[in-house]
Amino acid sequence: MRRLSLRSAFAFGFSIFIIVILGVFVYGSAASQARVEIFTPQGFAPCATTNAPAPAIFQTQSLLARFDYYRVLEPPFGPEPVEVDITFPDGRIFTVGASQLLDGVIDMPTNVQFARFTNNGGQLSLTITVPGTWPYGCYRLTGRGLSSGGANTASAFFVVIPGGQPGPSGNATIRATLNGQETNVILQGQILEVDGRGFIGGELVSFWLTAPDGTVIDFPPGQQVIRATPAGAVSTSFQFEGKNPVGRYTVTALGNTSGFRAFAHFELRSRPVTPRGPARLSVVVPFGAQAPQRSIFYANGDLFFPGERVDLWLTMPDGSVRGFPSTFADPIAGQFMVELFLDERLPVGFYQLTAQGAVSQQLVIATFTLTQTSDTIANPQPVPLIGLDNNPLTPPNIPFNDPNPADINEYGNPDE
Repeated sequence: MRRLSLRSAFAFGFSIFIIVILGVFVYGSAASQARVEIFTPQGFAPCATTNAPAPAIFQTQSLLARFDYYRVLEPPFGPEPVEVDITFPDGRIFTVGASQLLDGVIDMPTNVQFARFTNNGGQLSLTITVPGTWPYGCYRLTGRGLSSGGANTASAFFVVIPGGQPGPSGNATIRATLNGQETNVILQGQILEVDGRGFIGGELVSFWLTAPDGTVIDFPPGQQVIRATPAGAVSTSFQFEGKNPVGRYTVTALGNTSGFRAFAHFELRSRPVTPRGPARLSVVVPFGAQAPQRSIFYANGDLFFPGERVDLWLTMPDGSVRGFPSTFADPIAGQFMVELFLDERLPVGFYQLTAQGAVSQQLVIATFTLTQTSDTIANPQPVPLIGLDNNPLTPPNIPFNDPNPADINEYGNPDE
């Protein structure tokens, strides 16, 4: 057997030393790496984001999230504070608190972030209820450790799936049609009529809508719960607005005494909008017409009437419409420039910004794309809300009554 020289032995020993040290470093890094586990009552379902199974849950149920391996500092610092975000299937990001305040339509609660402290073992558990205002699809739950400067960041996925049994239908049936017409195709701004038969005479019947993405939308007060006639017939209505996304809807009627459930389907479409006039509009950020959430987009308009008011509204990726504050064209050249701050509460995807001159009635559309950012930000001062009209002071749940609805309806401007 060949003996090792002193130099070879030293080199071999040094190599073993480096391997041991490296192994300890990797093990130490892995041992301190934060992780998130999610426990749900419905097993697993495919997650489109990861192309792998993830814990599944129905709306109205609760999940348990366990955050582990976060940093524990020596006194007086103590356990690590952790911020938690939820990324929705369409790219919106909400804090846990804001996610419980969604209305299924506008969905713009203020993302006020606050930290939750782990225990002395670097662990944190949260119970999160999934309301009906959360759409179906794959979600990402993220915990960021603040003491580590964000180095301890971990995510896990879960899937909200259509849930529950349809229940007995008995002889109950409903149909959903456009007001006064025999069609189940509705345009934004029009009225949906719902007629039902076969319920128990005199019982209360509840109605709600399931939007194309799975969110639940309540009928307005006075139309949400209807008492059946002695013959078991019911009827109600729902007026759609630009804030409602386009696509295939389901209306559900539930007899509160009989338990009978009946379903009807219809399609909501957007109103056609045709550009007109020589006016021009562009939407850009410093490097083009695409930027991540929490970016400022610049809308530049030209060739409007000098000094006229210009109304602005935004068509979202799902076809719904949001109003922006109006602006005024330059009194000499008919130009304007406005800043659009689009934060993480808005979905990612393809947007259209429409500008219409109040006097000239010129209408022009510009397009841009909003991409994904990574987290929410602590913001004790609420950012301006995107409302239903052109007044930034109007809360998003207050309907907008336009002073000239005839023009609005004719040209497809949102008529909320």
